Amino acid sequence: MKILLEKSKYIVIVAVIALLIASVSTFIWAAINMSSTIFHMFYDISALETSEVTAHTVAILDSFILAVILYIFSIALYELFIGRLNMPEWLDIKDLDDLKKKLSSVIALMLAVTFLEHLTKWEDPLGTMMFAIGIGAVIFALIFYMKTKEKE
Repeated sequence: MKILLEKSKYIVIVAVIALLIASVSTFIWAAINMSSTIFHMFYDISALETSEVTAHTVAILDSFILAVILYIFSIALYELFIGRLNMPEWLDIKDLDDLKKKLSSVIALMLAVTFLEHLTKWEDPLGTMMFAIGIGAVIFALIFYMKTKEKE
């Protein structure tokens, strides 16, 4: 039973590969969308409004951040269950708390970008304010968690 449990850690490779494929796919998808947006900016410059271009660009930025989250999670699972990787120091993940801290900072950035995307549409001022308060509360909680863990 002990050998079975020790070897079962390699089942995590399935998740690592799936997350890596999802990350690469998201990077490619976001790059294609960015290329398309840039092409339309120069091809049909009079038809696009600045707010429309901004909204598209912010949405694409959100996709790139999602790709980074998937990549970090893939690396983290590998390092936590399989073995060490030769990665930059800031991406070194030793335990679940390291993973939580890294993901918290990237998720806070993603939430800020999501709010910016919502703000560029500016359809409902009260709804936008409530959305900002909600996102602000989540970001505050994430930052509070990271600061609390740094002190430990």
